[in-house]
Amino acid sequence: MAASPTSTNGNTSSVNGENGRKSTDGQQSWILFISGPTGSGKSSIAEFLASNLKARFIEGDDLHPKTNIEKMHRGEALTDQDRQGWLEAINEQATAFNKDKEQSPNHHHLIITCSALKRAHRDVLRESCLKAGYSLVHFFFLDAPEAELKRRTEARKNHFAKANLVHSQFEALERPRIDEYDATIISVVPPLESVQNDTLNVALQLINRR
Repeated sequence: MAASPTSTNGNTSSVNGENGRKSTDGQQSWILFISGPTGSGKSSIAEFLASNLKARFIEGDDLHPKTNIEKMHRGEALTDQDRQGWLEAINEQATAFNKDKEQSPNHHHLIITCSALKRAHRDVLRESCLKAGYSLVHFFFLDAPEAELKRRTEARKNHFAKANLVHSQFEALERPRIDEYDATIISVVPPLESVQNDTLNVALQLINRR
C-alpha cells in the first residue's frame, strides 16, 4: 500500500481544528488527481474536494476522444495506445491552467479525475505537472474490491463505462506502491460521507504542510 500522511481506514484525524478545515489560500499552485477504477466514485470525491478547497474541477472523462467513448460504451477495454491521447489531453489542460496563475495567483488549484490505473500512466501525469510548475502533485487512488465496483456500475445509469469494464480494469490495475510517495490509497468501501471527509483531511494535511 502506498505511503500516506494519515490513516485511510475511516479514522482519519482532523487538521487544525475540530472540523479539520483550514484556509488553502496562497500563491503556490497544486494539482490533485482522483484516480481509480470505474465505479469507485471519482467524480463525487473530486466535486466535494473542489468545493471545500476552492479548486477548479475537471472531469477527465470529458477529455476522452469519441473513439474511446464509443469503445467503452461497447464494453471494450481501452489499450495503453487508446489512453495515450487521453493522457496528453489531460496534461494539456493541467499545463494551460497553471500558465494562467500570473493573471490569477490566488486559489490556483486544480482537481482532475483520471483512472490512472498503471504506474506508467501516473508517471506521465506527474512528470508533466511538475514541469508545468505545480508545487504539489498528488494522486488519491480510490480502492475497493472488484465485486463491489461491479455492483456499483451495474446500478448506475447514463454512464458510458459499463459494469463489464470493471474486470478488464482490474486486470490492468497497478495500485500505487510504497515508493510512489505522492500517492494515497483511500478505501471507498465505507459510506460516501466518510470517504469524502477522509480524503479532504489528507488533502489538507498535504497542502498545509508545504
